[in-house]
Amino acid sequence: MAEEFYVRIRYKNKTVKYKLDDPNKNLGLLMDNLKMSRDKDGNPHFDLPNVDSDGVIVEYFFGKKDENGNDIILHPKIGKTEQCLRDYNVKTGETLDVIMDPVAG
Repeated sequence: MAEEFYVRIRYKNKTVKYKLDDPNKNLGLLMDNLKMSRDKDGNPHFDLPNVDSDGVIVEYFFGKKDENGNDIILHPKIGKTEQCLRDYNVKTGETLDVIMDPVAG
């Protein structure tokens, strides 16, 4: 039996323990799944709107601290290559921040 893999996802003032079936899934797919995830009462885990308060379209990325304490953004693609949590050396139990990024129009 494979070891349970989970991360703590933090956005604003809320942190949720998020179990992953496959830490090798593309980060874009993981973010899409997070946007649709619900708690036991059927409420969204996080409010991740598609536009900000100024009406600007936004995207979301995962971020974390590297071993030196520097912030890094976990990009879902580098060039044409899809990236996963393992590509960024994310370990089970680690905390990932959700980062909102306005899309230039």
